Formats: sequence, C-alpha cells, structure tokens
Amino acid sequence: MRKFILINSPIFWDSVKEKEQYLSPLGLGYIATYLEKINNISVEIVDCVKERISVSDIISFINKTQPDYIGINIFTQNYEIVKKIVETISVKYGCFIGGQAVKSIYHKILDWKVSNTLNIIIGEGEFIIPQIVLGKCRQKPEKQKDSNFVYRVNKDSIYFPKDISNIFLNRKYIGNEIVINHYGEKEIAIITSRGCMFNCAFCGGAKSLNKDVPIRIRTEESVVKELNEILSTYPDIQSIRILDDLFLRNGNSIDMANNIFSQFSQLSWRGMVHVLSLVHVIEKIKELRVGGCKELFIGIESGSESIRKRINKMGSLDDIIKVSQAILQNGIDLKGYFIYGFPKETKADFQKTFELAKRLKEISLRTDGIFRPSVFQFRPYDGTQLYNEIVKDTGIIQDCQFNDSISQFGGRSQFNFDFGNYSMESKELLNEYIIKTQELTGENND
Repeated sequence: MRKFILINSPIFWDSVKEKEQYLSPLGLGYIATYLEKINNISVEIVDCVKERISVSDIISFINKTQPDYIGINIFTQNYEIVKKIVETISVKYGCFIGGQAVKSIYHKILDWKVSNTLNIIIGEGEFIIPQIVLGKCRQKPEKQKDSNFVYRVNKDSIYFPKDISNIFLNRKYIGNEIVINHYGEKEIAIITSRGCMFNCAFCGGAKSLNKDVPIRIRTEESVVKELNEILSTYPDIQSIRILDDLFLRNGNSIDMANNIFSQFSQLSWRGMVHVLSLVHVIEKIKELRVGGCKELFIGIESGSESIRKRINKMGSLDDIIKVSQAILQNGIDLKGYFIYGFPKETKADFQKTFELAKRLKEISLRTDGIFRPSVFQFRPYDGTQLYNEIVKDTGIIQDCQFNDSISQFGGRSQFNFDFGNYSMESKELLNEYIIKTQELTGENND
C-alpha cells in the first residue's frame, strides 16, 4: 500500500499555542478525494496550521512516516518555510507543490535543491495529480529542470475541472472541520464557485492574472446535494460559511441562494459579496434575510477614492454606503475588510478609510444589523499588479516578518504578517490606524 500525505503547510516556524480558528484546507480535501480512487494508495491530510505543527516537527514526521508521496501548498508568506521542509526531508518520495502563488514563483521552485522528483502544479490539481502518481499523465510538463517538473492546468489542459458541479469532496479527509463562529454556532465552510470576475491589484486571483482559467459556478442542485451530505455527517451543524466571492454575484444568484437555503430552515449562512453585485438590486437584500442570511462580508479595502482607483477596486464610496446601509437595515450583519499601507498611501488616505469605517459603524447603531471591521496591513503577494509595481519601483520586496504591534486582538495572529511598509507614512502611524479601526468592533476575525 503506497502512502500519500497532503500537508497544509505551516505559516509559523515554531509551534504556536494560540487558540484561534482556521479555515479547513478544502483544496487539499478535493485532491485527497480523487487520490483515494487509486487502488492500493492511502491518503492523509496533515493540517500544520490547525494543529499548530512546527517546521521541525513536520520534517521529523515525514522522515519517520516515510510516505511514497507528499503534496504541500505554498503561499507568499511561507515560501522559505516550505522550501526548508522540502529540501530537508531525507526520505525518498515524490513531491507535489501547489497553491495560488505557484503561478508566479514556479521558476524559483525549479531551482530548489532536492534529490526527489518535484512536480510543480500551476492550477487545480485534483485530476492531474492522480494521473501523475499512476504514471499515466498525458500532459507533457511545461518546463523541466533535472527532476523538477512544471505542469499547468488551465482551460487548455485535459485535466482542467470544467464542470465543478461534478467535483465531489469527501469531507472525511478534512477531519474535525466544525468551527464555532462568533455567534456561537457550529459552522462548516463550502465553495460554490472558482475564479473571479474582478481585478483587484493586490489579489493573486485577479481576472487579468488568470485569463486562461474561466469562472465556473456550481449548480443549485450541486450545492443542495453537498448541504444534505454535510447534514448527514454533522446533523447538529447550524451555519454554513460560503468562502468564494461569486455565490452572490447578481439578482439571479440571490434567488438561487434563497432557493437553496429555503430547503434548510435549520441553517443560517454567511458569505462574501461585492458591492457591485448588490447596488442595482437593493430591493432584493431583504429577501436574503428571509432566506437565512445572517452576515455578509464585503471587501471595502479603502475609503480613499484615489487609492481605490489605484488598486482597481470597483464601486464608489456612495455604492459602499448605500449597499452597507441596506444590508444593516434589513437585519443582516456586515463585516467589512479594510487594508492600510498601500503603496504611496498617505495619512489623508488613512483618515478617509477610518472615517468610512466609523460611518458604517454609526449606521449600524441605528439598525438591526451589526457592523464589524476586519483590518489588515497591506502585503504584496507574488505576481500581483502591486507586487510587480513595487519591484519595478524599489527592486525588492522586504522579507516576511510578524507584526507584533498589531497583534493585541485575539484570533488574528495568522493575519498579522508584515512584508514592509510601502505607504508614505511611518510604520507607527500605519499601526495606529490599523489598531483604532479594528477597535471599532473589539471582536475577533472569524
């Protein structure tokens, strides 16, 4: 029996003792589901993030377990961590590396000093990885250096998941995936779409960076089937968190959401939405409340029109206020994401963002809905428009560090990484605005 271990890679070098919650690695779960279809292979997911496993511990575990294959995801913030793990493991194994950042950094991974076969997967891996394991892959690698190979899974690949309504997730691989959300409800996360129709300059999923990967939306029937499967496994689940940005994308999708959740009166749900998805269908927001929607998340990012234009953030400040007010007035809670420290951002820009967050908070005090901000320091991610602009301007991106100054709020250590201050202001002023905006709620970040 061959063994395949999928690793949700650590984001800290050392084991941490904090008790904050993390989202389950659903992407690895999909890969595990399709690997299990291979005869004589066992699959296991090791979640280093959730289990707080250190780099040295995961290396020791792999050396002791001696799997035939490992798969590991990689992010901009933990590049050096994953490189250390892969280069240090002493046993012989076949390695697979994937994740959103791979598209931009695969040329660096090709240069890693490994004695084992290294398969670098750009794109979605649930179909191609099992075929590589079987030795039956019909797609030639895009690049090769020694025993390191690059495979690109896009719309032209025979292994591209064109219809994600037929992609099954065996949730047994996720382990204990139930989290207790900030309402005290037992909650599980799902994904209903892949791809994005927006082009934010700070995001690796931006439309302009993924022209070869079309947007795919699951059918209503597919989502209902998954919810029934979840309730069959976890009868006491109370809430569903929808992780993708396109579940609510227009008026028709609101109808679809209500059709889905009207069949599950025992469930509330929370999900992402873009202001442009609601600004022209304001009257439909009340239907969401009736349909069980408890909270919506909006990426507001900045209250400065000049910064919003620079980061390709669509929707005006009037749109934000109009949509946010309607959400809150209809008794739906609102979580707004804000980012400080964009390149060349000034104190005046900081203040405009703070004033917008403060205004939304004040609106919520007069409504049935509750507003809470979730605030981050800008981080340049590999391959994004802003990352490339910074490199062109300065020639360097600073190394990843942990920002202790903004870590006073519980449940947020996973978000408080610092790749440098690219604003026009001091780091102290940047931290001050992050902290006082987060203090508008005082709650955690789940």
